[in-house]
Amino acid sequence: MSKFKINSKYSTIFFDWSGVIADDNGDEFIRQSLLDVGATKTQITKILRKDFNDFMCGNLSEDEYWNILKNKYRLNIPNHYSGVFDKWKGIVPNNDMTAILEEIKNKGIKISLITNIIKPIFDIINELGYYDIFNDTIASCEVNLIKPHPEIYELAIKRMGAKTKESIFIDDKQSNIDTAINMGFKTILAKNSQQICLELRSIIK
Repeated sequence: MSKFKINSKYSTIFFDWSGVIADDNGDEFIRQSLLDVGATKTQITKILRKDFNDFMCGNLSEDEYWNILKNKYRLNIPNHYSGVFDKWKGIVPNNDMTAILEEIKNKGIKISLITNIIKPIFDIINELGYYDIFNDTIASCEVNLIKPHPEIYELAIKRMGAKTKESIFIDDKQSNIDTAINMGFKTILAKNSQQICLELRSIIK
């Protein structure tokens, strides 16, 4: 038996992956991966602002990303460096979130994923079948767009045939939430799975 009744006002829910469906938002993992190859805090700030964003947008392959870091920042990175990202704990979804996705979908609400993600991790999650539950998956590395820029939200809405005023957007980054608010989404700023589920149930009654 369902734990809540569906409010027909909302027909589509858009989720983030890291920090929402999966507990680990990946921020510390990425920083540690850069510290491990000798990046300074100043370099890490620059890398995350530019080079890692290019990687997430699909503009760089994994080899190209590491080679840029090696040459641009003179970091201690061996040739063909790989196997770093498959150690991220956020590859596996939270069990409570998986359960609520099933519950929502079984009630006729469409669910979509809008995720900023690099290609190596996207491929792993995809191969494991964790994306299969979603009606659609918008991955930054696949569409060459990235949150919080509105174009990736617009693409997600278009592909789902949805309207922002009838949609809920859930993310753990305030900047991503701010864009959604400006576009007319109902939003939830994610803190943990329990809070997400409680807020969803308070919205969809």
